This record gives sequence, C-alpha cells and structure tokens, in this order.
Amino acid sequence: MLDPLALRMDFPILHQEVNGHPLIYLDNGASTQKPHVVIDALRHYYEHDHSNVHRGLHELSNRATEAYEAARQRLARFLNARHAEEIIFTRGTTEGINLVAQSWGQENLRAGDVILLTEMEHHSNLVPWQMLARRSGASLRFLPVTANGASLDLSQLDSMLTSEVKFFAFTHISNTLGVINPAAALCARARRLGIPTLIDAAQSIGHDQVDVQALDCDFSGLFRT
Repeated sequence: MLDPLALRMDFPILHQEVNGHPLIYLDNGASTQKPHVVIDALRHYYEHDHSNVHRGLHELSNRATEAYEAARQRLARFLNARHAEEIIFTRGTTEGINLVAQSWGQENLRAGDVILLTEMEHHSNLVPWQMLARRSGASLRFLPVTANGASLDLSQLDSMLTSEVKFFAFTHISNTLGVINPAAALCARARRLGIPTLIDAAQSIGHDQVDVQALDCDFSGLFRT
C-alpha cells in the first residue's frame, strides 16, 4: 500500500509551511520537486565526480562519463527501449519536441505537406510545428475532440490521416483533460501509411508504465524536469 505521508517525507521542500499551512505542491507538470535520493545523488556528483562527459582522459571525466552512460542504459531498461542509444537527454519534453521539429522536420517537410496534430495538444507540441509550418510551407491539420471532451474523435481519423500527411504528433495523456489516447493504435495506423509519429508522453511517465517498443512511435518526448 502506498503511504502518502511517508512519500511526502522523502521531499525536503515539503517540510515547510506557506501562509501558515503545510506546503502542498501541485505544479509538477512544469517543475517537479526532488526527493532526498535525487538531491543526495546530485550532491555526491558535484562533490566527487563533476567533470566533462566524453571529453576527458582523467579519472573524474571517466567517472562522470560512466555514470552518464549508466543512466542512459538504466532509462532504456525502464522504458523497454531496444538500445540505449535510442535515449537522448535534453532539458525536457519541450526541448525534445523542438529538436525533432528543427532537425527531422526541417530536413523532411516541404510546401504542401501536412502535419497532423490534435485539438488537445499542450503548446509544447503545437508551437514548434506552427513555426516549422511557417518556415517550410507545410500546413497543420487537427484531429478534433468529441463534444464532451472525453476523447479524440477517432471517427474523423480516416479522413484526416491521408497521404498528404507527412508527420503525426499527438499527446499520450492530456495535461488538461486527463484523457488517455490509444497511442499504440494511432502509431500503428500511421505506420501502415508510412507516416512518422511523435508522442508527447510528458504526462504519461508519472502515471503509468511506458513501453516504447509497444507504442512503436518514431519519436517520444517523455520527461519534464
């Protein structure tokens, strides 16, 4: 059984009062507070191992590089990635999505192409594609939400996921509606048409086990810091 009080004790920032009340912090979608084990690991690194990763031959650099790559391998196991090299560290989901838009998107999307999004996207999975469409001449298309906001209107998918679509980006779990989209099924539909996919899974990782092989997407943004 999960003991919320014991879990709360793991986070030193919560051991304070704000306006005369115990601090309750809910803004984890923007910046997540750190438990003792994370703070202790960071402190140990800065006190003992801090150095350039992949750029030195001395002992501190070797230890920092080994720890960095061990974290990549551990994360690959946690996400069930086929290879550790599939894991790319960025400062957060927003930067990760921008990296895909600025690299793959800039190289592959042209005037007349369509980028398919959904009406439930957080701005981090909207603005990069708006900017890319403006630069490339591509256009945006949005898969609608049902009238009650309970799900994507998948009855519209066949008419929207057409040969003109060259990229499909969508959220796994909506940060506003809490809707869990059928991500694996959506990726499979796109893959049958040869359309690359990106999943914004920033909200997923804290609520459910994420298996990137089962999702079978081409790109996934997973973490917020």
